[in-house]
Formats: sequence, structure tokens, C-alpha cells
Amino acid sequence: MSFSVLTLNLWNINEPLEPRYRALEAGLNVLRPDIICLQEVGRDPRSARSQSELIAEMCNLGHVVEKNGLATACRYPIVRSHSVALPEFPGDAPRLVLFAECSIDGWKLVVANTHLAYPPEMIAERKKQAQSLLTAIKHFPPKGEKIAKILCGDFNDVAESPTVRAVLESDENFHDVFAECDPISPGVTYSCKKNRYVDPHWIKDQRVDYIFASSDLVPKNCYVVFDGNSGLDLVSDHFGVFCTLNIR
Repeated sequence: MSFSVLTLNLWNINEPLEPRYRALEAGLNVLRPDIICLQEVGRDPRSARSQSELIAEMCNLGHVVEKNGLATACRYPIVRSHSVALPEFPGDAPRLVLFAECSIDGWKLVVANTHLAYPPEMIAERKKQAQSLLTAIKHFPPKGEKIAKILCGDFNDVAESPTVRAVLESDENFHDVFAECDPISPGVTYSCKKNRYVDPHWIKDQRVDYIFASSDLVPKNCYVVFDGNSGLDLVSDHFGVFCTLNIR
């Protein structure tokens, strides 16, 4: 049994919105993800509908949960969902982790979607948030119940950071899906060189968007998308990350 996942910081309703929507819909028709984790979701100014609903319709995903800028859309039934607030810090917005428990042909999968602290210098703060969300992930399934898990989102931190190390060294046994599939690629998802939507004052190309999977999920492939390559045009100031996972 396999399923596909896309994580994408949507960049809210920043202009030019209509060209971004068109590129996103075209790309989703190519990728056809089973699960989409979105960050920076807003309300569409023209229709007054949530962007998560519009995007779910673009690729026929019938189940959506949303909370405070985070949204998860799924092809499979969402059995339950909830959110957990993460530690807050002066100079940053409130952060949380959004959970969706999906039922995939009898298998249970927990999808955790998050967006950690910004600005970049909040290194210790993001580590504390990561530790908090890992505790929340550990206690999400009923006691003693075995369940597959993925953790997706914009971590605002590089692969060598204390935040990402905290995820990989936790007893959840998460693995970095992109790094496992393509260990020699930098996997940049925020690029001042290749993305016209990036803040012009930004000077570094970094990988800050991730898909982590538990050990019972085996990656078939993983690559950066909506980066102007393979016919997938830019849709945000971030590139997305897309993968296909097999349930072991």
C-alpha cells in the first residue's frame, strides 16, 4: 500500500494570486497527492472561502481540517483531528501542530503539520517548539496502539540545526524522507536565486521544509516541486516537497 504527500508553505494571499492559483492547480493535476499539508493558509479575497477548501477541490481531496493558518487535506477519511499549541516567544506569532488521523484501507496514519518560529535567529526557540510537538506526537495515538506517523511543515531551520536533530534523534524514530531518497542534493526550498517571490533582502538558499516519516513507512521517492522544474511553475515564496511512501 502506498500514498503520496505534499507539504507546501502557501504564502497566504500574497500577489500575484491568480497566476499562483493557476500554476498550483496545473501542478496538482500532475502530482495528484493523496495528502497535502499546507502552511500560511488564508481566506481567498475573491470568494471569501478558505484557501484550503479551494486547493482540496483542485485535486479532489474530500477531507480537510484547518486551524490558525495550518491545513491538511486528505483523499482518505480523517477519523479525528486536533491541535496543540507550541511554546510562544516575543517577536513571533502563535504556533501550533495540527493533527489529522487518517484511515487508509484499514491502516491508521497520523499526519502532523506545523510551522515553527520565525525569524531565523530563533534557533533555541524552534528547538523548544520541536520538543513540544514531539511530546504531542508521542501522546496522540491511544496508549499501546501502533500507528504510522508523518511530520510535515515549514521548520524555518536547516537540516543541521538543533531543531531538525531533535526530530531525528527522538524516540519516534523519524527519518528525513528527502535526505534518504537524495542524500547528495541540497534540497533547497527557499531560494533567493531561483524564486522571484522570495524576499529580495534574503541572501541564502536553504532547505527549511521537510517530510519526516516513522520507521514503518518506506520512501519510494521524494523531490522538491513547484520550483520551476519539470513543468511545475512557482506558486509561493517556498518550493514544496513531494514524496511517495509505502506502508511496510
